[in-house]
Amino acid sequence: MRAEEKRSKRIYNLCMNIVTAIFLVCAIALVAVGVMEYKNIAVSNVENYKLRTSISYVATKVRQNDREGSVELKDRDGTEMLLLYEEYDGTVYETAIYWYNGCLREYYHEKGTEFEPENGFEVVQVSAFDFKRENNGLLSVTATDVDGKQESMYIAVNSGTR
Repeated sequence: MRAEEKRSKRIYNLCMNIVTAIFLVCAIALVAVGVMEYKNIAVSNVENYKLRTSISYVATKVRQNDREGSVELKDRDGTEMLLLYEEYDGTVYETAIYWYNGCLREYYHEKGTEFEPENGFEVVQVSAFDFKRENNGLLSVTATDVDGKQESMYIAVNSGTR
C-alpha cells in the first residue's frame, strides 16, 4: 500500500503543480493584456489632448483679438495661416498661427517684416491643421492626429471682416 500511497501523492502533487502553472500563465497573460490596454488608452489620451489643445489655443487667440479688422486668413509663401493684428504705440504687430513641419506654430512679429515659418514658436504637435472661413462668417479650424482622427471647431468672429 505504501507504493500506491506514494503514487497517489505524486499524482496529487503533479495535478497541483499543473493547476498552479495554469493559474500563473493566466495571471501573466492578464497583466500583459492590461498593460497593453493601458498603453493604448494613454496614447489615445495624449493624442486627444493635442487635438483639443490646438483647437482651444486657436479659439482663445481669436477671442482675445476679436476686434474690427484684426482677424484674417491668408496664404503666405504656400503656408495657410491665421493672422491676428494688434497695435501698440502706433506700430502694428501680427501674430501668425499656422501649421508647419508637424506642429501648430505661432510667430509674433511686426507687420511687414519677413515671414520665416521655421522661426515660429511650436505650440503643439499635430499631423495637420486647417483654417477655413465659412460662408456664414464662422472660422472653421480642424486638427488631425497621426491616426487620422479629426477634431473641429467653429469660432464666431464677431467684429472681424465677414
